[in-house]
Amino acid sequence: MDCKAIATTGLVLFGLAGPACADPVEDFYRGKTIRFLVGYGPGTGYDVYMRVVQRHIGNHIPGRPNVIPENVPGAGGLVMANTLYNVVPRDGTAIGLPSRNLVTEPLYGNDAAKFDALKFGWIGSVSSDVATCLGWRQSGVNTLADVTSRDVRIGGNGPQTDSAIMPRVLNALIGTRFKTYNGYPDSGAVGVAMEQGEVDGYCGFTLGSVRSARPQWLEQNLVSVVLQMGPEKHPDLKDTPNALDLIRDDAGKQAFMLVFGLGKMGRPIATPPGVPAERLAALRKAFDETLADPDFLTDVKTSRLDFDGPANGAAVEALVRNIYATPKAVVERVTDIRNALD
Repeated sequence: MDCKAIATTGLVLFGLAGPACADPVEDFYRGKTIRFLVGYGPGTGYDVYMRVVQRHIGNHIPGRPNVIPENVPGAGGLVMANTLYNVVPRDGTAIGLPSRNLVTEPLYGNDAAKFDALKFGWIGSVSSDVATCLGWRQSGVNTLADVTSRDVRIGGNGPQTDSAIMPRVLNALIGTRFKTYNGYPDSGAVGVAMEQGEVDGYCGFTLGSVRSARPQWLEQNLVSVVLQMGPEKHPDLKDTPNALDLIRDDAGKQAFMLVFGLGKMGRPIATPPGVPAERLAALRKAFDETLADPDFLTDVKTSRLDFDGPANGAAVEALVRNIYATPKAVVERVTDIRNALD
């Protein structure tokens, strides 16, 4: 009989207070430090979201462990995802905020993605988000017509990263004419390249990332949101075309959803596989409580983050499983598009 059962029995039979029950999760985390990994450099969109959660979630984890941020950049976030899956301890002392679009890399047969997305312990997501294609106004890239009538230089982080794959998919599905220039380490570096006139724009910056990392772009009207890519239009982008609405065939729509449907994951947080169930449950509960924490909500507002449609761990896990149930023919079509040369 466990401690709580003994305590209850004592109370019922004898009217006495039962023994104090030790909490194994609290005992484990007391005095511990949790590493919170993100796959991009300081100041990028994912990093900003990670640090806001990092500052508050420890207050809701039993034992109140210290939570420290850790940047693990490289390969468009893939280095961090592999590290979270294969390197860090599987005891609940390391969590990460992986790029949502890396979740499907194993589905496409990417050998560099050394993880099984179905085995991560999904804690939850801070918000849903929508990917966009941005044009730098001074480059003359301001409308859908601009990106379908002439070649447009797009900054990228590497041929198999989001920033290169997204424009390649759009070229194939809706006839845009993006030309990706790879080699920039992260979205922050592409942003600098846009400001310096090296490239005309960027595909893959989410609206949340722009608002958190480069709010002046919108405030000073320096960029145009040429396209949005999501299951439905974002309420703040009512006048911006949604690429999904430009696709007429069902197979094309399925391919679009495979690539861009993960926007609903927003900023997902996960543990490595194998974390004890009771600790994963405690981390999920702590995340849910963090989302309702007044201090956290104030921090979100101060940090100018989008906080639209957060999801709990079960919802994120269900989304991943649904994506992995995509028909094989659709996966193969998207794989061919991804592997095509720019």
